[in-house]
Amino acid sequence: MSNQDFDLNAGNSEFYVDPIYYDYEFKNRTDDVAFYTAKYLEANSPLLELAIGSGRTALKAVSKGADVIGVDLAPAMLARAQDQYDKMRSNKRGRLELHQGDMRTVRLETQFQLVTCPFNAFQHMYTLDDAEKCLETVKAHLAPDGVFIMDVLTPDFEYLMRSPYKAVPGVSFRHPTYKAYYTYSERSAYDPITQLNQMWFHYEKCNQTGDGPTDVTIQLSHRYFYPEELMMLLRYNGFRVLERFGDFTGGALDAESDSMVLICKRASD
Repeated sequence: MSNQDFDLNAGNSEFYVDPIYYDYEFKNRTDDVAFYTAKYLEANSPLLELAIGSGRTALKAVSKGADVIGVDLAPAMLARAQDQYDKMRSNKRGRLELHQGDMRTVRLETQFQLVTCPFNAFQHMYTLDDAEKCLETVKAHLAPDGVFIMDVLTPDFEYLMRSPYKAVPGVSFRHPTYKAYYTYSERSAYDPITQLNQMWFHYEKCNQTGDGPTDVTIQLSHRYFYPEELMMLLRYNGFRVLERFGDFTGGALDAESDSMVLICKRASD
């Protein structure tokens, strides 16, 4: 399988155009939110979240008093995060400061005791150069003895090696943005050389009621990192891994783990 048909620009942007649907899609994913909320509240100082998106992983901690500086590439996601923040009770909330920027190149001229890159965002680093630039950004913002936390999906061979481009049907649902019913299906293709997985999510309207297009397809691109590969990437870019988990409750990383969660420091600290 070659990645010549993969539109990485679309795969890095289309999934983040509609933040209302994005939050709906992941409303039942709560383990990572609980994990990061606890870490953010423990930080007891402003922290930096790379790829903050709609604020899905940050806003619960902010609502309890955490101060979060967030960076994201997608304007619509940042607008959603700001809107959600503005609706919080001001007497309890912490500070939320948002910046549009690329996590490979952004520089805020500030250092933090905690820097995070949650919810598989590092998988948008499609090349080795991308990944190393992102880690340089982390180092540029990490205070002495500071902590860096990230998570990515563990490669699932059964999923990655399924028939490429074959449509897999999903459920029918009421789209939260369009207020109309759609059926959902998904196709994907994996290139084992570049370790890129391209996904196409197709939505087809069930009837003519409600707003929204008759059908729409959005793309998402992920680069997979294998466990020891990621350990080496971090080591050779100046980090040491303090802890590595297979879930967000401290479980061991094993063949059944959906995620890899890594807690790191600079190698020199």
